Amino acid sequence: MKSVKIGFIGGGNMGGAMIEALWRAQSGEADAGRSSAEEERKFGGGSEARGTENLAQTDKTPSLHECEKEAKFEIIACARSKNEALRQRFSVKIAASETDLAREADAVVLATKPASYEAILRLIAPELAGKILLLLAPGFDIKRARQIVGEGVYIARAMPNVAASIGASATALCFDDGFSEPKKETVREIIAKIGKIYEIDEAWFAAFTGVAGSLPAYACAFIEAAADAGVRGGLPRQLCYDAVCAAIEGTARLIQSGKHPAALKDEVCSPAGTTIEGLAALEKGGFRGALMQAIAACIAKARG
Repeated sequence: MKSVKIGFIGGGNMGGAMIEALWRAQSGEADAGRSSAEEERKFGGGSEARGTENLAQTDKTPSLHECEKEAKFEIIACARSKNEALRQRFSVKIAASETDLAREADAVVLATKPASYEAILRLIAPELAGKILLLLAPGFDIKRARQIVGEGVYIARAMPNVAASIGASATALCFDDGFSEPKKETVREIIAKIGKIYEIDEAWFAAFTGVAGSLPAYACAFIEAAADAGVRGGLPRQLCYDAVCAAIEGTARLIQSGKHPAALKDEVCSPAGTTIEGLAALEKGGFRGALMQAIAACIAKARG
């Protein structure tokens, strides 16, 4: 596959994470930071990867390692105050302006704050004909972007999370009508570098934001609270963080292997044991209801 020039407008949390993942892949460090659990995220491919409800857990696309062999990416960035940091850390090429970046890139990833999307799209629209435009903002849909940039632009939308930097993101992806299969493959190969892909209808993006895009923040709050409890019980803080993370990772791997969460929970809860006492306390505190409300609030915000 020929070299693809990927231009990032914006280099904050998400843009920077994606640049780091692509840099790792290009520099032969694609496996850095990936655990064995992440290797098990591959579920095979072909058309059977498409769910019956238009859900795809990709690997209709090639595996990460296959993509690394096939795709060659050149990264260009225009991130204003973050330009020098990106240049020094990842040796990326820095464009003088957003317009220059759009002119040079084959695919433009818009990774700025949503409030600046419209102004930037109007600025770069004349340079986008025949190119790929990848949107990352939770509340900015393809239809709205199309109204600004006009026809002749291949627009896709993705919703990754911050784990993109180590190739462990859960990322929603959808394409506008008219995408050729080769251009879809280009986008999939980019997103495959940052983790697992779920091709879903754009109408589901708000819900996906709640259950995957924002979930790292909820998980961190849980980890921090659990570690605080461990410290209260007399354990060193760093040990608590490490042990909680290891326990969460192991649990996730068991569920990914096919174990149902409810069945696994029942196995851990011995009659009159310690775990069922903890669960009773969580239920008394409204843990599950609070989590569902948090995700519902996130979904409502994402829908605008």
